[in-house]
Amino acid sequence: MAPGNEPLLSDKQSAIRPRILTVERRNPTTIQLRVLRRLTWTESDPYYQYEKLRAAYDLATWSEDYFNNRALFSDYYLKEKLKEFPVWKEDPKPVYLKLREIYQGAASRFGGQNKQDLYRDLIHPAIDILGFVARAENGNQNAATEPHYTLYSPQNSGSALASCQVYPWDRSLDGKDDRRDAETPEENPGAAVVSLLEQGKSNWIVVTNGRLWRLYSQRTHARATNYYEIDLDEVLSQSGPHAPEINESFRYFWLLFRSQAFEPQEVDREGKKQSLSLLDQLLLYSQDYAKELGERLKDRVFADIFPHLGAGFIHFVRERDGAHTEIDQETLDTVYQGTLTLLYRLLFLLYAESRNLLPEREVRSYFEASLTKLKQEIAEAAGTLEDQIGERLKKRYRDDEYKLYDRLCSLFAVVDKGEAALNVPVYNGGLFISNPEQSDDSPEADAARFLTTNKVPDLFLARAIDLLARAVDSKRQDLVAIDFKSLGVRQLGSIYEGLLEFRLRIAGRKLAIVKEKGRDVYEPFIDLDKKAQERAEHQERVVRKGQVYLENDKHERKATGSYYTPDHIVEHIVEHAVGPILKEKFEAMRPKLREAQQKRRAFFDKQQALRKQGIRGEPESKADFIGHELVDDLFNIKVLDPAMGSGHFLVEAVDYITDKTLDFLNGFPWNPVIAHLARMRETILEEMEDQEITIDPKRLTDVNLLKRHVLKRCIYGVDINPMAVELAKVSLWLDCFTLGAPLSFLDHHLRCGNSLVGVTVEDVDKIRAETKQLTLSASSDWQGLLQAIQGMIEVGGLPDVTSAQVARSRTAYKSALWNLENFQKILNIHTAR
Repeated sequence: MAPGNEPLLSDKQSAIRPRILTVERRNPTTIQLRVLRRLTWTESDPYYQYEKLRAAYDLATWSEDYFNNRALFSDYYLKEKLKEFPVWKEDPKPVYLKLREIYQGAASRFGGQNKQDLYRDLIHPAIDILGFVARAENGNQNAATEPHYTLYSPQNSGSALASCQVYPWDRSLDGKDDRRDAETPEENPGAAVVSLLEQGKSNWIVVTNGRLWRLYSQRTHARATNYYEIDLDEVLSQSGPHAPEINESFRYFWLLFRSQAFEPQEVDREGKKQSLSLLDQLLLYSQDYAKELGERLKDRVFADIFPHLGAGFIHFVRERDGAHTEIDQETLDTVYQGTLTLLYRLLFLLYAESRNLLPEREVRSYFEASLTKLKQEIAEAAGTLEDQIGERLKKRYRDDEYKLYDRLCSLFAVVDKGEAALNVPVYNGGLFISNPEQSDDSPEADAARFLTTNKVPDLFLARAIDLLARAVDSKRQDLVAIDFKSLGVRQLGSIYEGLLEFRLRIAGRKLAIVKEKGRDVYEPFIDLDKKAQERAEHQERVVRKGQVYLENDKHERKATGSYYTPDHIVEHIVEHAVGPILKEKFEAMRPKLREAQQKRRAFFDKQQALRKQGIRGEPESKADFIGHELVDDLFNIKVLDPAMGSGHFLVEAVDYITDKTLDFLNGFPWNPVIAHLARMRETILEEMEDQEITIDPKRLTDVNLLKRHVLKRCIYGVDINPMAVELAKVSLWLDCFTLGAPLSFLDHHLRCGNSLVGVTVEDVDKIRAETKQLTLSASSDWQGLLQAIQGMIEVGGLPDVTSAQVARSRTAYKSALWNLENFQKILNIHTAR
């Protein structure tokens, strides 16, 4: 090219990064076989074939073996217990053949049709085959808050089994779609479900775009994000009704979407006769399983995992400083806090990888570095028999090597700082901080310094990770992987919440664990009679001299659980405390949103009139900023838990506010909140481009972004225990995890302190006025206090969707704290008086 003819390049260059699929040729998994089928030419229309090829990548990284269970049910119950139900043995072949016939060439036949035509030609015949009687609702089917169809049993047409929402073929079910949906392009089907469930007309909702079929339930905490999904087009297009894997994949559709699955039947549950459908049973048993799993895991954390990790750190200290180094209680307290942070990190990774929030299946290099790979290696070395684990691990791992710990620290650094080669963006947030600044005196920084200067030997760490990752199967009596995806955030939080009132100890003499008034307490072994000693030894309820263990101030081995508020009580409190405030807020916002809609219509009318006159108008993107100030107005809600513990109440509050806000906004097809979320999404995607990270934009749903915004703007908490504050952060980060966005900065809203003791400027002014002193608010010296408070308010307004914004939040927060320091000291004096 001749000089001067070079193409003009913008400052920002776009790069094309390939998405890579890895398939094990000799031993392919079920998902890999499904991917290979999609990579074959099966569509006559090249556009639909392209969509099928593109979907193969989503399948490889975001799907499960036979279904997509997004935490609606327990995977364990679907894969293991459902097969024990009598219905599993029923023959699905007649239904399979009928549905396969009407789905022949479905993509090319129904692509581009409106939803009424799709319903008439495909969905209604399919519903008939599944055994339902469908009735169209008389309301406006283009309104997000109206059901499209109601499904009944042929035997009982008076009682609705479920609502059914139908959308155009392959339309997005998680956001707006103006490419495939000309009638309701602005509607978010996943959000519309919330409004329908709020109406209480049915406990179950079927949502379909012809290709995908989803189930939503009223009895879940996060109604918009918890669902069960089947790609029916793929299932039916697979060759032959007799192939075992095809047969099984179709069963998971047929058994859960046919009318019999929704029809109540009398069953025995907890010793009582109850009227429950198959779906109700699966949901309730899944919840019971998760609760039982959480309780068992909590026992292991108290009795084995935490003491084992603590002992590992102490072993390292003695190896470094000398075998006879005295470990005082101050050192043990430091080890305790470091161990707790290590457990928080392991918990976060186990949960995030189980839910595909990290690219463990997407990028081979990340899998090699992942905790999933590490726990698989340890499980292979340990075997499947519990009584052989100790000896097998000793043959594989040493107590003077730290290779496993170094691998973990490298993984922590990847999550903290991001790594383009592993396709992991910067998540940071404080939990995984790997290189804290010297001036940083936060609890996260202190814990990070401990974890970088101390280690757990391979033998100790391997045993602790295996205890955390596997449990004995009650039926087969061998060790199987724990289904972390089935555990809810609240259950995970409760596992660690009880630890907060405990301290790490080293037994100075032999101890026995005995029952006292229903509690497990430690008693000197020598003080027991011979029979009690023999019983303690036989039951392995003994702590040897020099062994590390946990106890609280009452010498208890494990907390009684009285600190943990049951789910139904938390839900009741949130509904009756937060519900009225939201209702009042929504009533005030309704006319403001209508006015914003009118301004937007007027804007486009004006643009159209200008175009007719040949005049170039303003950019259409300007319309999305109409009413942007209403976003701050809507979320100007403060929910405080003054003794938050693990954040149980706050997690429920986030889910509740999100669901109620979705229901409210569904009445406004366009609104400034959705426009604000779209800008958040665009910012995240631009940040990913800068970090050279590839993410699927479809997973950045409005629901996830809204939940993240609620967390940053509305949630406040206090706890007197600094480690409780850290645990609440972990619970909220897990609940509001947003792919590609860093962990939200929460230090400004979740504070360590005593919420029962304190004083405000107004209180001090009253005291000073009574004693004829100059009030603080009248003093010019106190103007700095207002400026510092303003700094705190500004932190709350930052969206934290990029690592730079999180860093800015942290810097602004530190500055505000520094400005508040002197004022706080004076207020503390008044508090003391």
